[in-house]
Amino acid sequence: MKKKSVLTICSFAFVILTCGIAFTSLIIRSKAINASEDFQMEKSTLMKCYSTDEVCVVPSGTKAIVAGAFEGNDSIKRVVLPDGLEEIGFNSFAEMENLERVVVPESVRKIGASAFANCPNLSSAYLGKDLSQIGSSIFAGCQNLKSVDVSDENNYLTCIDGVIYSADKTVLYEMLPGREKSFFVFPDTVAAISPYAFWGCDNLEHTIISESIGVIPPYAFSNARNLKSAVLSFNTREISMKAFENCVSLEQVYIPDSVMNISPTAFDGCPKLSIYANEMTEGKKFAEENEFDVLYTPKYDLNLATDLRNEYASEQSKKRQEGSSYDEDVHFDASKDDSLGAAIIVNNNAVVLMDPEKLKVSETSSDRSSNESEFDTILGESIYHNIIPDNLFYLKSDLTEVTIPSDTKYIGKFAFARTGLKKVEIPSNVVSIGFGAFYHCDDLKEVIIPDTVTEIEPQAFEKTAWLNDWYENGESDYLIVGDGILIAYKGSKEDYVKPDNVKSVACEIN
Repeated sequence: MKKKSVLTICSFAFVILTCGIAFTSLIIRSKAINASEDFQMEKSTLMKCYSTDEVCVVPSGTKAIVAGAFEGNDSIKRVVLPDGLEEIGFNSFAEMENLERVVVPESVRKIGASAFANCPNLSSAYLGKDLSQIGSSIFAGCQNLKSVDVSDENNYLTCIDGVIYSADKTVLYEMLPGREKSFFVFPDTVAAISPYAFWGCDNLEHTIISESIGVIPPYAFSNARNLKSAVLSFNTREISMKAFENCVSLEQVYIPDSVMNISPTAFDGCPKLSIYANEMTEGKKFAEENEFDVLYTPKYDLNLATDLRNEYASEQSKKRQEGSSYDEDVHFDASKDDSLGAAIIVNNNAVVLMDPEKLKVSETSSDRSSNESEFDTILGESIYHNIIPDNLFYLKSDLTEVTIPSDTKYIGKFAFARTGLKKVEIPSNVVSIGFGAFYHCDDLKEVIIPDTVTEIEPQAFEKTAWLNDWYENGESDYLIVGDGILIAYKGSKEDYVKPDNVKSVACEIN
């Protein structure tokens, strides 16, 4: 009887254990099926996510996430991406209403354009150390994103003051839409802007573009709805299609003489725009052809963005002195005195923003000639490292003669543009003449250029009486000066043959 009971109990236990194992196996299998239903995979590539969990864990072993894989998923608040992931595609996480945080693993090397665009609740993002390629506007429309953490070991990217740059700050990829400051002064290092870089940055009101920017790319400032003023530099030569499209509050853009090409659609959807430009420039011509008002006196001072930055820096300096938090990038201001320029501190280095109007010294030197002109004084005191600064005498129409110091080596961009000069003799030490250096010197009839000059940038003597006379009366189709520099050609493009003695070409062959 006892043996039978023991056998019965053992049999019953075995049945229970077997059922338990089967049930557990069923649960595990069920979860596996559900997990596979959450993600559509093709080998190591995630094609689509269907998860409705608030925290979504992407399967380990995933190497790439294709375009639109999570797009429009409103359930997920946080995505956990696996180590070993290498690429995030275009629009992968776009339009996710409730996404709050994303950590891009150290292994990711590439993120496609608009990857996290229009995620209104995204407020925290981290970019790993191997990330070296990012598409345009990866965080466009993320109005709560004020800053992005970039790995200290990343040698390709950095985020400073709510703006993502290349590590050397030569490329500006994107201003984060949540950046709260109303002003932005480009760092001098920035030489290129990504398309859509300022798209939808509604807090931005005033900007000054750096001297290194040659082209404003397509859609660069499009849909920056509160942008009121922009100042282009004398290095800017082109404004591309839709560059300022739908900047509905834009009231003033300064377009300097250097701009030679403006797309017909550059300012589409800018109903309040007035263009601040000089006579006989592409800016004024564009304004008239497109029925924009032309300004000769600016509504907004051209240094407004800099002034606002300095005011902000002054406030931060006071907070620092009081022991409060402060902005580490700029925290000192000396712009309110009558010094040569405003002094600020950038990354612990003193920077002086020079005011060319104050580069004038009093006649106190005992060895200064009594008949030396005010302009000669300004020129003599302004040369640094044998360089005549950019724009030094720009628009000084009362400058009719000048003696360029014999030790000068470089003449800067637009240094003498639109002056009243009648004659200029370039000293034999000069090796380079910058873009537009004597542009629109309408009375300049005599020019002497020595063969020490090895570089002349385009437009250096454009619209001068000297060059106009050559176009009308020059015997040859080629105007060659200096050390074999072709600065003008009046033949047809089909007939152009580069002369043997030409070493460089500083003009467009039409």
